Amino acid sequence: MDKIEFYKNRSLGERFSASAEFIRQNWKVMYKLILIVAIPLALVMGYFQKNYIREMMDMFTILFSGGDLAALSGMGSSGGSTLYSLIAMLFALVISAMSGAIMSRYQAGQLSMETSLGDLSSKTFSNMGKLFLIGLVLGLIGIVAIIPIALIAGIFAVSLPVVAVVLFVLLFAAIIAVMPPLYLVRFPALFQEESTMGSIKKGFRLGFKSWGTTFVTILVVGIVSGIISGVLGLPLILYAYFGTSEIISYVLSCLMSLGTAIVTPLAFVFFAFQYFSVAEQSEGISLQSKIEEFDNL
Repeated sequence: MDKIEFYKNRSLGERFSASAEFIRQNWKVMYKLILIVAIPLALVMGYFQKNYIREMMDMFTILFSGGDLAALSGMGSSGGSTLYSLIAMLFALVISAMSGAIMSRYQAGQLSMETSLGDLSSKTFSNMGKLFLIGLVLGLIGIVAIIPIALIAGIFAVSLPVVAVVLFVLLFAAIIAVMPPLYLVRFPALFQEESTMGSIKKGFRLGFKSWGTTFVTILVVGIVSGIISGVLGLPLILYAYFGTSEIISYVLSCLMSLGTAIVTPLAFVFFAFQYFSVAEQSEGISLQSKIEEFDNL
């Protein structure tokens, strides 16, 4: 089995092929390790998710049946939705960090079926810290950028509604514009030991440079992820409407939560190979690495 080179200038189709080949080669060890951690987290997340889904179904019922809209204000006040969101973010953070650790170990030629959680623990915790800091900085930047626009739009909403609409359209366009770079900002820190700000800057630079191919990757991965998540989540959504058993609802919720553990590593690999190709094309990382190895002889 030939080892897949990470940093290689590939076409978009070749990036998808390399991602699929990496998954084909390593899916057994990848999911063996990830599910050990994901199953306990899914059992916890499932408890809160079933309540969250039922609450969302009740909300949609009120909205589409013309019921008492005032009742919507009381939904989510118990903090259950917030707690579920926090657990879901932790779940995704852990799975992404583990996916990065697995790929790093593969890159070092040390990944095998004998690889244990202990072998990944140090890199996984390091990746979690990096991902948390990147998310925190981006969240703060987003708040600082969006709040003034929202306030200005709110001011003009009554006197000049056209201006408010234009501002919201511009805000939506800006979100679409930065979406591809946002998908790449984590990889410089995870695979090249960049600092938090260095990783964000590099991710944005490479993301805008490869905006088109990264956006296509988002669409393709989004469709595949949506299908997998939909298949695993549909039973819970249907049961939330018609079922009454809390036990069955919890089991279906856990199944839906496990969808995150299945989808997240797949998406991570596809976006990682998008980053590897763009970084190689822009910076010639593989050549730099060979020069460094030659200098160290």
